[in-house]
Amino acid sequence: MHSIFTGRLLLPLLSPLRRTAAVTLGDGTPVAVLRRKFVSKRHQFDVLDAGATTLLATGAATSFANDHHRLIGPRSEVILEYLIDYAGRRRGTVTLPDGRVFTTEGDRNAQHFAITDRSGRPVATLVTTSSALSMRSADLVLDVGAQVLTLLEAIGMAQCLLTVVNSRRGDAT
Repeated sequence: MHSIFTGRLLLPLLSPLRRTAAVTLGDGTPVAVLRRKFVSKRHQFDVLDAGATTLLATGAATSFANDHHRLIGPRSEVILEYLIDYAGRRRGTVTLPDGRVFTTEGDRNAQHFAITDRSGRPVATLVTTSSALSMRSADLVLDVGAQVLTLLEAIGMAQCLLTVVNSRRGDAT
């Protein structure tokens, strides 16, 4: 989970009826489990190992407006922070503890996000596929093309981004 990752991740949406779900690689290999905590204003979630036995990180809103989320490791270390702007909730900033910063920018419907580094170089894309007409087996597809994120950072970033966007819409996360 802490080595650099490139490739495709399939992530589930979490809802009151679906509190845990597997995160898989593009080939279907499970790599983690997302667990939604009890419904709360903070939109809390956990990232567990593939066997759902070890807590790897916890994510939650850290602001009243739900525009700032933080992913924290089991020893209270910050893994990443996600801050979304106030103008439409489509653009945000991911900050890692080592000072690296990435920008997320979504389309008008917040269905497709591009993640870029400070120089504007594409790092990853995140596509929500949860429409009734979708033929994909996951609700989110994260394609990481640059060697800049660990698997845990990629999973956490995607889940924080989706949680912030959905909290602004009033959807379940």
